[in-house]
Amino acid sequence: MNMDMKINRISTIAAISLAAVSCSDFLNLSDPNAVTTENYYTSVDDIQNSVNGTYAVLKESNFLGSSACYFEDNKARLLIYPDTGVGGGENAQFDNCTVQAGNQMVLSRWNAIYKCIDRVNVVLKHIDDIKYSSEDLRSQLEAEVRFVRALCYYTLVCDWGPVPVVLQKLGSLAEVNAANVRQPKEVVYQAIFDDCKFAAESKLPDLQSAANCGRASRVAAKTLWAKAALQMATDEDFKDRKAELCNVALTNLKDAWGKAPFANFTTVPVDEIWDVTNQASAKESIFQLVYIGGSNSANSTFNTQFRPTDIDDPAKEVNSTAASGGHFMPFNTTTSIYNEAGDKRFTTLMAKGAHKGNETYYTLKYTDLDASGYYGCNNVVLRYADVALMLAEAYYHTGDAAKAQEFVNLVRARAGLSGVTVSGTALRDVIYKERKREFAYEFKAFSDMKRGYSKAEIQSLMTADGATEYSNTDYYLPIPHAQHILNPTGLYQNEGY
Repeated sequence: MNMDMKINRISTIAAISLAAVSCSDFLNLSDPNAVTTENYYTSVDDIQNSVNGTYAVLKESNFLGSSACYFEDNKARLLIYPDTGVGGGENAQFDNCTVQAGNQMVLSRWNAIYKCIDRVNVVLKHIDDIKYSSEDLRSQLEAEVRFVRALCYYTLVCDWGPVPVVLQKLGSLAEVNAANVRQPKEVVYQAIFDDCKFAAESKLPDLQSAANCGRASRVAAKTLWAKAALQMATDEDFKDRKAELCNVALTNLKDAWGKAPFANFTTVPVDEIWDVTNQASAKESIFQLVYIGGSNSANSTFNTQFRPTDIDDPAKEVNSTAASGGHFMPFNTTTSIYNEAGDKRFTTLMAKGAHKGNETYYTLKYTDLDASGYYGCNNVVLRYADVALMLAEAYYHTGDAAKAQEFVNLVRARAGLSGVTVSGTALRDVIYKERKREFAYEFKAFSDMKRGYSKAEIQSLMTADGATEYSNTDYYLPIPHAQHILNPTGLYQNEGY
């Protein structure tokens, strides 16, 4: 019996002794795709298949797939999901700021992320089992999975704060138990920075070609590195490192901006990257999760998630089959965000509808009229508007109002709006309002809010929006109860749950 099979047996025994709560919920102790033999990796194709397996987990529903909006846009109250009976009311907990430790969607997100990390660690364990035609190829494969792992830990630290950090394939139940302990946020961020630095300095291309859309690149690594640095810089727990971290962000963002495949950002159409037939070649693209239209196993469901039961204009249908309703933006939220006439992000990418008689709006970002019902809309994780607005954020947070205005005005100009000349907190509010307008329905809203506003300010914003249940407890997700009970001390619960 090989080691992986022995470990799986250990996990099974442990599960029985823990009243059917499996330790493997924290980290899957088998190789990806149920591979259990130590000698599986005999060719580059074997490694490449496992690298592909790490990207595949990113697309799981509650990670960056069809339900990702619950953890960002819904939690920030940018979107609502009015069918509250679904899932025993667990869906509604995100709208109502009442998420509980037993929420199965939270557990699913946690498990998917750690499954992805485990797959990365398996690749890194076996990457030198074979010989490569060039060292560059090996470097690229390692860089890809380390970028994926950085994206995993970025999501974890935004959602939960301190979390377990596992950077190698665990070989025994004892190692799993030792690793199943929350690490300080600075340890999590350092893991992100290290992985992003490796990928940014690797032999990956600056940007991937259309044929390789969906794979990591050096610009993607620099953009993620900058985003994590900004997230840490604006965390009140790291206020003493704010200037240092903002400078890290600026260095990476300026380099990413310098690699852009366009001369003038304002000439890139706001809807180019949402053209499902040309997403892979869009000039704004940095990193996407790629789906395949017409396939019942590799398709996306984003467009069916973002459609009310009734639409006002049949020309603005988002799919070929009428849906029963999903996540959409309330009328008053839409009109308060897109309150400047001529905003192309409203006139081009939003449409009006109704759900059970209530007027609402929905997005056209995920339009796909494929008659098969299996859609190919990608999740655009990183794009150049994000780089521009993060440059505005970083310059604002380092006190350079003029440069912050320059970059926020680039995004506004592309959207057909005039420039702003405000400073101080008014400039901050403009930047983060532009992020709401630009990235609505793109699963960034609550993490963005955390970068822009203090805990006390978020409390006030939520209260003003009618979120009477919101408190500082809701700043982080609860550690899933099924995980917490495995190690109540090491996996201590977040405050208030």
